[in-house]
Amino acid sequence: MFERLVYVSRAAPGITARDCYDIIRVAHNRNSQFGLTGALLFLDGYFIQVLEGDRFRMRERFQVIAADRRHTDVDLRQTVACDETLFTGEWMALRSDAEVDPAVKARFGYRPGLPADAFGGEQIVAFVQACCQQHAAAA
Repeated sequence: MFERLVYVSRAAPGITARDCYDIIRVAHNRNSQFGLTGALLFLDGYFIQVLEGDRFRMRERFQVIAADRRHTDVDLRQTVACDETLFTGEWMALRSDAEVDPAVKARFGYRPGLPADAFGGEQIVAFVQACCQQHAAAA
């Protein structure tokens, strides 16, 4: 049994896609040690993340993530138990504005920050998956 966690946050002023690559480099090392997988989107100044794995490790990592000064307004949208991971083999996939097809955004009715009144956890997971699959198909 695994756990999947979904959150949205606002990037701190001055955070760029380059900073996200630094975040991912560190995340790859930690996540591979702890068996965590997932994906991080950096779109329009917001982070959108799906993180999955062992429940204890997930909660431990989320405490660290929530305290990170590189973002604010951390909004945990979903925590659910699941039988399998969706991002198997991805210690932490990263997609930024330039890598997400506008057609994918349009199909999901994307709005910056994925407002909570319009985007639930399952919708966010589907959006993140579509962004990652679209990118993989183009590679």
